Amino acid sequence: MTKAAQIVEALGGTVKVANALDLTPSTVSSWKGSGKIPRWWMRDINALAQKTGVDLDNLPRPTKPASAAA
Repeated sequence: MTKAAQIVEALGGTVKVANALDLTPSTVSSWKGSGKIPRWWMRDINALAQKTGVDLDNLPRPTKPASAAA
């Protein structure tokens, strides 16, 4: 799981993050797929984390897909 995917899941999932940021779920899903959240959204992501009590600094380290581990 990528760091972006971990952040989205910690904040309640694709639909909840999309609704909170007034985005489409496909936009948030693309962040998970690419493994990157655009830096211009990070202020809003951090505000959402603070509002929901999620500590983004203490998420587990991202895991590599099995195919990348070899």
